[in-house]
Amino acid sequence: MSRSNAAAALLFRRKGDGSTLNLDFTKMDALDSRFTFSRAATVATYVNSSGYIATATTNEPRFDYNPTTLAPKGLLIEGSAINVLPASQNLSNASYWTIQTAYTSVSTTETSPSNVGNANLFTEPNLANPRSIYQTFALTAGTYTASIFVKYNTGTVRGLRVVLSSASNNFGYVTINMSTGAVIQSAASVGTASNTSATVTAYPNSWYQITLTTTVAATANFIFLIPVSISGIGTPSSDYGRESYTGNSSTFSLWGAQVETGTAASSYIPTTTGQVTRNPDLALMTSTNFSSWFTGGTTGTFFVDWHGGVRGITSTVRTVISTSDQTTKHLHLQQTSAAGVLKVADFGAANSVSTANTITSGAQTKGAFNFNGSTTTVNLCLNGGTVATSSAIAFSVAPTWLVLGGTSTTGTTLTDLNTVLNGSIRQIKYYPTALTSAQLIAMTT
Repeated sequence: MSRSNAAAALLFRRKGDGSTLNLDFTKMDALDSRFTFSRAATVATYVNSSGYIATATTNEPRFDYNPTTLAPKGLLIEGSAINVLPASQNLSNASYWTIQTAYTSVSTTETSPSNVGNANLFTEPNLANPRSIYQTFALTAGTYTASIFVKYNTGTVRGLRVVLSSASNNFGYVTINMSTGAVIQSAASVGTASNTSATVTAYPNSWYQITLTTTVAATANFIFLIPVSISGIGTPSSDYGRESYTGNSSTFSLWGAQVETGTAASSYIPTTTGQVTRNPDLALMTSTNFSSWFTGGTTGTFFVDWHGGVRGITSTVRTVISTSDQTTKHLHLQQTSAAGVLKVADFGAANSVSTANTITSGAQTKGAFNFNGSTTTVNLCLNGGTVATSSAIAFSVAPTWLVLGGTSTTGTTLTDLNTVLNGSIRQIKYYPTALTSAQLIAMTT
């Protein structure tokens, strides 16, 4: 920050904050009553303050936490997603899962990442042969993300290779150490599969969640969960990446299998006898709940602190907040994946302004923008970077509603399900004046 910007920021802080709306979602366990929150009657989960997977009821907001550090992440806002895998919590269910080698025992009462005794414990046979647990499903050609929770229990530490495949020699894979979560073999593609990436996240009680993203062909597709011997491990090239080794009754646990469309894993969607859809979240403030604090007419400043998509920036534009004037003007603060930038877009006149600096995938991010209807000016700042300016964005009349993590042109429903944030909002503030560029830099640094 320059000396002049720092001086302006210090003066601003000494004079007082000046905001008329200041909501810190990391300090809430219930949503501010001025918001109308809805999510149709489907299962929705989140990580609670103890790091466990918890389930929300219909229309219940979700306040998410980092499962590794237990730090609060704020209000979780997600779009619709479908887990296409039945029996996601019981991988010994022979109606949906195939266990290639007969394990000597399979328990279904191990404590899972939900802190409930409903995970599978697999005990490997003392045989020299390949082994795998897999399920087949039909998908069109495209990019998909698989996720699974794994835990090492007893005996020799094994690796777990997760595979998304359209054929025995066309697949993406990643291999990790079940005990430490360390990546043994980085995400890679074989054959016609492509665009493969992976993440590993630590959960309480020595559980790890693995996510694998890859692009596959339109055919019968598979998710393979393949235990491998770390000693003498080979490079996968065929047979879905399966390998042989001699077992010795070592044990490991699996739980929470999921495959969904897209380039990132969303919150876990439990299933039983079929695929399950999680409906989108809508957090909307309208009428006097909005006008009670929005007093700037066609001029003001918004600040938002949020985590980018649940697993980083996805393949489409993601909306952080949106405010509308009920006619044709809708100012949207958005993160885009094409350049990884922050953007303010006026969907009424198709004008926009974008930052020069970029968003770090998955990181906490701060953005602020001011707007002035009389000058049609918008200034935008991302993480204390250079302020970007447009002189072609303006409201025609004062806004009348606010949407968190999504857009609405009706003030009642989400407009574009493809631009829902899929992330957590930590804080939002509004000022009834257009703050200076120095102040935008100061509050986002």
